[in-house]
Amino acid sequence: MTRHSAQPHPSELAAFVSEHFPGRAIRPDGVIAQSWYRSVVQHRLDPGTATRLDILSAADIRRHQQQHQEYLAIAGQGVSGLARRVVPAGFAVLLSDEQGITLDARLPREHTPYVRSGLVVGARWDESIAGTNGIGTTLAAAEPLIIHRQEHFLDANAALSCSVAPIFDAQGLLRGCLNATCLNSDGPKESQYLTLQLVILYARLIENAHFRQSYRDRLTLSLKPIDEITDLANEQLLALDDEGRVIGANHAAFVAHDSNAGGRLIGSRIDRLLPMSVDDLLRQTHGGARGLRLRARHDDTLLDLSLRIPSARHGLAQAPAPTRARPPRHPDLERLAGADPTLQHSVQRLRKVLDKDIAILITGETGTGKEAFARAIHQASARRGGPFVALNCAAIPESLIESELFGYRGGSFTGAEKKGMKGKLELANGGTLFLDEIGDMPAHLQTRLLRVLAEREISPIGAAAPVALDIQVICATHQDLQAMLRDKGFREDLFYRLNGMHLRLPPLRERSDRGHLLDAQLAAQGMRITAQARQCLLDAPWPGNIRQLLNALRYAVALAENGCIDLDCLPEDLLQGSPAPSGRGSQSEDLLAVLRRHRWNISAAASELGVARSTLYRQMKKQGLVQPNDRF
Repeated sequence: MTRHSAQPHPSELAAFVSEHFPGRAIRPDGVIAQSWYRSVVQHRLDPGTATRLDILSAADIRRHQQQHQEYLAIAGQGVSGLARRVVPAGFAVLLSDEQGITLDARLPREHTPYVRSGLVVGARWDESIAGTNGIGTTLAAAEPLIIHRQEHFLDANAALSCSVAPIFDAQGLLRGCLNATCLNSDGPKESQYLTLQLVILYARLIENAHFRQSYRDRLTLSLKPIDEITDLANEQLLALDDEGRVIGANHAAFVAHDSNAGGRLIGSRIDRLLPMSVDDLLRQTHGGARGLRLRARHDDTLLDLSLRIPSARHGLAQAPAPTRARPPRHPDLERLAGADPTLQHSVQRLRKVLDKDIAILITGETGTGKEAFARAIHQASARRGGPFVALNCAAIPESLIESELFGYRGGSFTGAEKKGMKGKLELANGGTLFLDEIGDMPAHLQTRLLRVLAEREISPIGAAAPVALDIQVICATHQDLQAMLRDKGFREDLFYRLNGMHLRLPPLRERSDRGHLLDAQLAAQGMRITAQARQCLLDAPWPGNIRQLLNALRYAVALAENGCIDLDCLPEDLLQGSPAPSGRGSQSEDLLAVLRRHRWNISAAASELGVARSTLYRQMKKQGLVQPNDRF
């Protein structure tokens, strides 16, 4: 968000408002008048212009939400909490990022007028686009504001009354804002004051949730005055390093302590802010408690201090910086099997062969979740504490597969890294090696891999002695290996070495629990769906399987209004209907279609398919496809 640092003199501002907008009831010395000045002088906007709503495309919305995934996940509960309290009263609740782009929107049941006013996900409310408005002006001023009806710069927004509070991160930087907006409010601006207080409360709760997530592995301190009823939104949170220096804080702490710390709270020692040091605080724990509560007097205020010490150690954290939010856990075998009886039975059999030194071969169409199952197998085994190393045999050039898989020692050949490179086999020692698209492994490497698996040792290029291997091997492919055996495209002895247990993943169109999977995904995101849209998703052929379903739902959630997905929110290819794959013979036809679409440009076709050029050439050879210019 662009800030305007050079504000006009109050007398100049008063003259500007009086000259240009004599009929507007705007204080000539306030934040709103300064915003109007910027709208005219800096952004060259005209209040009477019929401005078209500036809304991102569906693709840009998805990309933008993915970039702010962590922020959205943390803020989601605060947005939902505020929406439960104000949406029934006719308010729309919006969450924006620091650029004024809305990331989340909760609208009343009759949402059409709100949508027409631009209160939707993907709308841009920067002052340079919309002039004075709730979101843009709050971000520019970095303070809570009510922008009421005619205070909006554009006449098209004069029906809106917005109560908005900024949201700050643990370094005091703006992350966005929270907004509650009603339409055609008949009351005065003061009637929105209580709404603003509620918005401020939830904005501060979002900040506190972000702080606790960011510093969950660090020593943190909570300060609250206890000589009066404490406002939850004013709880001060501080994160400390080993030396007792502040490394993060919530907005309430910045407001309370920045001036006391000489204008810079981050980096200040706690004993400059409070009449005690970290050693004094830790001494209260007697070296064993995870936290403590005590009272201390500071500046004639009796404080309730709550010190939290991270679990898994008695001392302070050693990491130099706050950790980011942990990625979501990978689903386990039972969750992946869902309610499909065939998959549930396969998982029961799979658990019986775990840790029995039996190689596992996973087959299924693209997008059925082969790597997800491989990770779940690793997590369910006794090797869960070891590495999980994956190699996609179709995604790297043939010339690099050997070094990627087997590695080499430094100086073993011209151009080699001085320190050498461990191959995937060696990196997976003590854990699990997952070879995806094993059907695309070149023939000479199939022979070498067979020998490694039989001898349980590896000899990297240039190594003086072999390295013993202790690995669980899981392979996966979407190809018909039995047909490749008949065509001599895959080694029979390697096939039987890898096929200790065969796990076939059915395509999504064959799973009996499609409705269960759909409902579980929607429930996890707090979304509803109309009966027509749900039936459309259940009837879709899903050639891209689970991966396609998840992408379609992300798209639908981005376009949904008021938390409800209807037919208009679904991708066009689902509405038009896509033909289901015709079987094994369709691989050659699909590959030929891609090549023809790119006029036999191998680089372009390989890029679309997500494989290396060498892999595409191998696939063309297997399918008997020859470029037109090479036939004679």
